[in-house]
Amino acid sequence: MSSDLNLEVPPKLRLEAAGFRLDSLEADHSIIYMLSPDLRIIYCNKAWDEFASLNGGVGLSREAVLGTSMLDVIAEPLKPYFANGFAQAQKQSVPWDLDYECSSPAAFRLFHMRVFPLSNSYLLVENSLRVERPHGPERPAMPPHAASYLNEHGLLTMCAHCRRTRRINTGAVPIWDWVPAFLTEPPGPVSHGLCRNCRAYFYSRIENTFRSG
Repeated sequence: MSSDLNLEVPPKLRLEAAGFRLDSLEADHSIIYMLSPDLRIIYCNKAWDEFASLNGGVGLSREAVLGTSMLDVIAEPLKPYFANGFAQAQKQSVPWDLDYECSSPAAFRLFHMRVFPLSNSYLLVENSLRVERPHGPERPAMPPHAASYLNEHGLLTMCAHCRRTRRINTGAVPIWDWVPAFLTEPPGPVSHGLCRNCRAYFYSRIENTFRSG
């Protein structure tokens, strides 16, 4: 086994071998992390901690997540999509790009993710903020009436991507509302799904995106 395949090689050395400087990554405002071949987090930059702190990411500091599988911190409905994307980057050794939403109660935020393949199936992932603006009239804020959203088990279903909440008792076609208060103070445990638009955004393209995989 070559030394480059040794999982004990420090991330810093792997990054430098790939042309990345650790001090530059630490100073970068983009959220950057490194994944081992089995998709475990082995490095996060300072921006990871800053984003977790600003967004109430309790227990998600970089020290806490090191060694964790990246798929374990991705909501269940999106795991297949991201697993395929990471595998595609590893197999084809070409970057994988994705635009995704991670909005706050006050602002619409669109991020761009670029996954850089490194040697021996390691990955470096950069998440940069592309758009941040107040929510507009296309996303009216609904009042946090728990009775309209909690199901018979007391669960709230929130879209894993756009963070809208599904109304209960709406018939065959679910209605998903933007309820910003639920992002910080949900009235019950949250389960994750995908609204119709977000499911189409991710999974209507998955067969073509990964056909060559």
